[in-house]
Amino acid sequence: MRDRRAKAQGNVGDGFTQAVEFASGPLLLGLLGWFVDSRLGTAPVFLVALACFGVVGAFVTFYYRYQAISAREDEGKPWTRRQW
Repeated sequence: MRDRRAKAQGNVGDGFTQAVEFASGPLLLGLLGWFVDSRLGTAPVFLVALACFGVVGAFVTFYYRYQAISAREDEGKPWTRRQW
C-alpha cells in the first residue's frame, strides 16, 4: 500500500514537471527568437522557428522519456521474455 502511494505521488510530481518543461521550453526559445528578431529587424522568423524547435524538442524529450519508463516497467514481465 505504501509503495503504491509513493509511486502515485511521484507520478503527480512528474506530471507537473513535464507540464512546466513542455510550456517553458517553447516559451523561452520563442522569447529568444523575439529578441533576435527585434535586434535584426526581421519579421517573426526567428520567433516562429525557435518556438517550433522548442515544441519539437519537447515532444522528442517526452517520447524518449516515455520509452525509458515503459521499458523499465515492462522489465521482467512475461511478455518481454524471449521464446526460443
